[in-house]
Amino acid sequence: MRAPTLRSLAIALALCCGLGAQAQVPRIAPTGGPWPAGAGFAFAKDGKSMRRSVSGIACGPDAAGRRVCLLAFDEGTQARFAQLGDGTLLPLAGAVELGTPGKELDAEGAATDGSFFYVTGSHAAKRSGCQANAASRYVLRFRRDAATGLAVPAAAAGLPGAGYQRSDRLYALLQADPALRQRLGPGGCLGQGGLDIEGLAVRGGRLYFGLRGPTEAGHAFVVSVDAEAFFGGGDAGLRLARVQVGERRGLRDMVATRDGILLLAGPDDVPAHAQGDWTLSLWDDGADPAVPPRPLAVLDLAAVALRGCDKETKPEAVTVLQESAQALRVLVLSDGMCDGGALAFDLPR
Repeated sequence: MRAPTLRSLAIALALCCGLGAQAQVPRIAPTGGPWPAGAGFAFAKDGKSMRRSVSGIACGPDAAGRRVCLLAFDEGTQARFAQLGDGTLLPLAGAVELGTPGKELDAEGAATDGSFFYVTGSHAAKRSGCQANAASRYVLRFRRDAATGLAVPAAAAGLPGAGYQRSDRLYALLQADPALRQRLGPGGCLGQGGLDIEGLAVRGGRLYFGLRGPTEAGHAFVVSVDAEAFFGGGDAGLRLARVQVGERRGLRDMVATRDGILLLAGPDDVPAHAQGDWTLSLWDDGADPAVPPRPLAVLDLAAVALRGCDKETKPEAVTVLQESAQALRVLVLSDGMCDGGALAFDLPR
């Protein structure tokens, strides 16, 4: 048998390591400019700064088939609602109070399974000064009204909505995992390997938390727990997965699809990596852990024009608008753009 040539060895190496597939990933621009949001979200103070802090989105149909979404903001203490129309994201009345009164949850991800909304704090140390931030170490669950698509109303003024639960169990579970324990507590600073949750999805009864940091050799971490057991005080069955997202990237958001979890990845917490690309890939959460996610697109944001209220384009949230066997249509929202600056992308599957 003829000995392999250097060229054949290089091709084999590229295929085994995913380099050949990565070269074929298309750069995809949005189908248009940011979706208008009417007058935008109104906040009592720091309105522009608050409007530019969208960090998560969770959507589902109401009884009339309209797509109603919960939006998480990583500043302030409230989540808000919006309705997605034909190229519009229109704020709705109502809000959900998150976190400890007077303290920010640092909400970074939102998800829904149709029955409940879920919101997670970052569980990270403070970016400035690396102080511990206990207020960010909560995961919330509250009931969703199938008729309106909103949260079930509060039982009385000033009280949490029916079915509202808040748990700080995840931090203790993370501390018990040998791979993550060292990323918490003293020295677990952002940009230096500290733990930072930025994405949330729910699928098959499990909650999936996507980590922006730490990262390891081109991989990010996904932590998952059984949702009912987690909120019910039982064995949450924590699992830790390493997913390939590329060097200098961490997870920025996640959303369940019918055959996996769509991963939005972007620059990790290291300041020197801030100018990297954002990507979308499809991860089969039930497959062999060694099988990498399937890359779908590199987001081409070069032509996105900032509006008067916008500061920067920094994708932080994603939801699926339509899906078929051949394609996905997704909506990506950015921290740094007012009301998320929603952009639609059509992805080959």
